[in-house]
Amino acid sequence: MVAEADKIADILRYAPGAYLVIDDGVIRGANDDAVEVMGIPRARLVGSPMPELAISEMQFTVARFLDESSQTVTRHQFRLAAGLTPIELSSRRISDSVVIVGARVMELEHQMSALAGGALTHDQITGLPNRYHVLEQLHQRLGSSAARPLALIAIWIDDLVRLGEERGVRVVERVSRQVGERVQARLRGPDLLGRFDDGAFLAVLASESTAEQLSEIAERLRNEVSLPVEFDGGLVSFTSSVLVATIGVRRPTLDQIQTKVEAMGSKLASSGGNRTEIIAI
Repeated sequence: MVAEADKIADILRYAPGAYLVIDDGVIRGANDDAVEVMGIPRARLVGSPMPELAISEMQFTVARFLDESSQTVTRHQFRLAAGLTPIELSSRRISDSVVIVGARVMELEHQMSALAGGALTHDQITGLPNRYHVLEQLHQRLGSSAARPLALIAIWIDDLVRLGEERGVRVVERVSRQVGERVQARLRGPDLLGRFDDGAFLAVLASESTAEQLSEIAERLRNEVSLPVEFDGGLVSFTSSVLVATIGVRRPTLDQIQTKVEAMGSKLASSGGNRTEIIAI
């Protein structure tokens, strides 16, 4: 089957557009346009399992996309671990194991989204950068040659799902917007704040403060963001949990950071929330 994949790769080598030849989930060939679109050198691209190019949370989806490819063209959008730029894939199955995948960067969609209010890069409820955009910015800062110490502050609104069930979606939106505004007001110009998921926010800070100093800042922040929110003439009370994560000159990977932050979020939620934790990544 490898010979069949190699033959198809030779045919597509000079084809216009970005094409990859996938054999049992592994990239066996890529034309020049594919190398440019994917942003990965050919030596690293060819021979790599296709799902592993995606960020961890989308690897299963990409694997399923390849498995479910048929004789007709199917399409899917995902983000590369290399750059987090949205890419649209189209696939056509050639045989039991060989799939031809076309790829294109969603650059035009990004530009149109910016004109329309940033729907692809910003959260529509809070107006803050969304999960993928804040992770993209974090990825760039991790790879910067100016290896300044970084810190992360993650803020979770405790029991937001329960609040929505009891008071409705408008309350959830109001509380989320207010928390985002309160956190943003406490950040400096170079700092970046984004909405990490429905009930969580992630701030990326260039900071040389000690862990203890950051912990004090985070505790004050937790108290401030947890103040009741006005809604329909009344007050909505809630609590929040905060995680401070320090990042030294020796950089972790983006996947390692996401895994630790999400694990701590689950731990804080299972313990009842309303607390501040500090870790080093």
